[in-house]
Amino acid sequence: MLHTRLTLLFITSLLCSFATADESLKTVKLAAEDNWAPFAKASGTGVSHSLINQAFSTVGVEVDSIVVPYSRAVVMAKEGLVDGVFNLVKEQSTESEFIFGKQPLFSATASFYHKVSTPVKAKDKWQLPPNTKVGIIRGYEYGDELKQLPNIRLITLSNHNQLINLLLLDRIDVAIMYDLVAKQYISQMGVSQEIEQIFTNHTGQVYLAFSKLNPHASKLAELLDRGLTTLKDDGSYQEIMASAGSPARN
Repeated sequence: MLHTRLTLLFITSLLCSFATADESLKTVKLAAEDNWAPFAKASGTGVSHSLINQAFSTVGVEVDSIVVPYSRAVVMAKEGLVDGVFNLVKEQSTESEFIFGKQPLFSATASFYHKVSTPVKAKDKWQLPPNTKVGIIRGYEYGDELKQLPNIRLITLSNHNQLINLLLLDRIDVAIMYDLVAKQYISQMGVSQEIEQIFTNHTGQVYLAFSKLNPHASKLAELLDRGLTTLKDDGSYQEIMASAGSPARN
């Protein structure tokens, strides 16, 4: 009798555990950055939002996103305050800290930009002059090679408007920006004739990365992969990427 009762308790506990796990997979709470148009805007819209929302929708998962600065979004995911973080580039510095699915959201190329009237004389990033001041955004990933570059001094800023303004004021020599993002902000600020792209920094694979503190992170990554595959199969993925002026690469 005691054995039967223990067995029933075990089965009940197991079923409750399954039910809890199932409930936790019906909604995913994400931190989305606020300054990476056209992929993620302060309004909570953009290409990444469209891809993630529609991909999860195909597998029955509702997305609840909070829009914050990128560096805060990353910390929130690390600390388990949210299930995942938008637009993380997979590289050595992030692979050990987050759970990634098999499919990136897209690939994105970042380049060096300078002011046309005060150009930097270099053929590539390895030949930048000594003490070159390089502007970057706080918390962003710029490829594993950045730390290896000689002759540079990194200047960390909060957003793209600051980055471009300091470039115009000659407070920095060059800025690294992801190309489609740079195009948006340079156009919005009306400085297309004053700032130009000079050479590539790197191309990164951009993911929705999941918190290692979430016990269902791997399952959520699988569900996102499944949803992205569905979007690619029915053509929705290609349409979303085309809206950003980006080829549908993965």
